[in-house]
Amino acid sequence: MYPKILIAAYKIPAEVMGDKYDLSGLEFSLITQDYSEALSRAGALPMIFPYLESRKNDEEYIKKVINEVDGIVLPGGSDIDPALYDSYPQKNLGKISPERDHWELKILKLAMEAKKPILGVCRGFQLINIYYGGSLKVDVCGSDVESRIPHMALMVPKYYKTHKLKIKKESRLADIFGKEDIAVNSYHHQAVKEVGKGLVVSGVAPDGVVEAVEDPNYPYLLGVQWHPEMMAAKEKEQFEIFKNFVDFVDAYKNG
Repeated sequence: MYPKILIAAYKIPAEVMGDKYDLSGLEFSLITQDYSEALSRAGALPMIFPYLESRKNDEEYIKKVINEVDGIVLPGGSDIDPALYDSYPQKNLGKISPERDHWELKILKLAMEAKKPILGVCRGFQLINIYYGGSLKVDVCGSDVESRIPHMALMVPKYYKTHKLKIKKESRLADIFGKEDIAVNSYHHQAVKEVGKGLVVSGVAPDGVVEAVEDPNYPYLLGVQWHPEMMAAKEKEQFEIFKNFVDFVDAYKNG
């Protein structure tokens, strides 16, 4: 049996989809295809779980869904509500979706209570840090930021290696890659400020931006700031993140 991996999709209105979808009030559940492709190639069955307004406070319903799957992926996306880390809207904060934040934090909470393996990517990585009590820098790409690294590198292909990062020895990330330096893509303008209690930093960019965190006391919890799903089809090295995750999930559910 293929291990079943839940991917949290998010809701967007029709106007964001462009002129082709012009029905008033129409909404979509969205997740980029790369997550499903990478997980499927790694041997998993991707299970897309949409935001449900009618179930947003129904923990028993969400628990039942989580109990039906073997692992959880929290994907990338929009900025996170600064109120969740005791901050406030500031210059360069992008659009936020408090409803999505609370929905995915609920999924994370219930998944952790069920001891499900968890992988967080970009926004998902940042959400994990907030759940552990950490905070974010609202913007690391503004003109007042002293860094030569273009962390929001929209000018290059999705698989492009924008910068290197240093990997901590004896970490899960080191086990995945088998070395201390890798190159990654970069599509974020927010970043970890204070690391959440209980998390260990396992990857750091040359300018000091935290690129990966783990919880060594949890069965499997890894968060990465870059987008390995965008690189996995072309870069075997990045595909190893999904292979490692799915292999662990498969062994864990059968153990």
